Amino acid sequence: MTTSALRTPPAPTPSLLLEYAITAANAAAVYLRGLDRDHLAREYKTSSHDIVTEHDRAAEEIIVSELRRLLPTCRIVGEEGGERPADGGAVPEQVSFYVDPIDGTSNFAAGLPLFCISIGVAVGDELVAGVIDAPILGQVFAAADGPATLNGKELSPRATHDAADALVLTGFPGQRVGKEFPEFAGRASLELANGVSAVRHLGTAALELAYVAAGWADATALGTINPWDVAAGFHILRRAGGTVRTWPGRDARTDATAAERPDHLQPAYVACTGETRLEVLDRLQDELQSLRDAEGDSERDAD
Repeated sequence: MTTSALRTPPAPTPSLLLEYAITAANAAAVYLRGLDRDHLAREYKTSSHDIVTEHDRAAEEIIVSELRRLLPTCRIVGEEGGERPADGGAVPEQVSFYVDPIDGTSNFAAGLPLFCISIGVAVGDELVAGVIDAPILGQVFAAADGPATLNGKELSPRATHDAADALVLTGFPGQRVGKEFPEFAGRASLELANGVSAVRHLGTAALELAYVAAGWADATALGTINPWDVAAGFHILRRAGGTVRTWPGRDARTDATAAERPDHLQPAYVACTGETRLEVLDRLQDELQSLRDAEGDSERDAD
C-alpha cells in the first residue's frame, strides 16, 4: 500500500458541506412545519427556563440521519444527543457539524414562529459553513466561502449604528448570569437599556445572530452559550461583513488556554453587524469576565 493511500482524504469543499447542511436542515424543517404545535408536551432539562420536547429529539435524529447519509465520516455535536464521533476518531481535517435542531424551543412550544434549525460546519477548528433555517418564517440564512445569503439573495454589509441609534437583540445578561452575579446583572441590564436605542430579546441566539448578519439589528450578545447555538450564526455573520468578539467565561478558571479556543467554543460573545463595535456591550462583557476571573482566584486562594 502506498503512503498516499494511507492519507486521510481531504474534506469536501465548504460549498459542498453547506449543501449537506442545508439538505439536513430542510428535512427537519419539513418535519417541524407538519406538526400541530397547539398541544405540545414539554419536559425540563435543568429548570423551567430550559425545556425540551420530543420534537427537538426527533428533528435532531432526522438531521443526524441525513448528515450520516451524505458524509458518513463526519463528527456531529448536537444539543440533544451530545457528541457523535466519526468512526476512527478525530483527524486533522475532521468535519464537525454543530447541530441545534430547534433553537428557541420555548417559542416553538408556545406556538410562536421565532425558532430555527441551526447547523454550523467546521473543518478541524475552523468554521467553513453554516445554515440557519426558520421553517415557519420561511427564512434560510446560509454561507460557505462566498457571501452570506438569505433565501439565496446576497446579504449586503452595513455599518454598525452609533449606540444612540442602535437596536440590540439580546437577553444579556440573562437568568444564568443573574444567578452568578445578581448585582452585576441588575446594573448591566439598566446600563444596556440606557446605553442604546432599543433592546429586544427573541429567545433564540441563532436567529438573533442571523438578523444582525442581515443588518436588521446592530448587535447581539450572551454571557453563557453552547457551540451548537452560535457556530452557524458566527460564520454567517462574518461572511456578511460583521464582527464577533468572544470571552472564555468560567472555563478560564480551570484551563489556562481557554481563551485560545476557536470562537464557537467560547461561552460568551458580542457580535456586531459591522466592523465598528458597540462599546457598552464589550465593556459589560469585559466586566463580567473580570468578575468570573476574580471569583476563580478567590476559590484557588481558599484551597
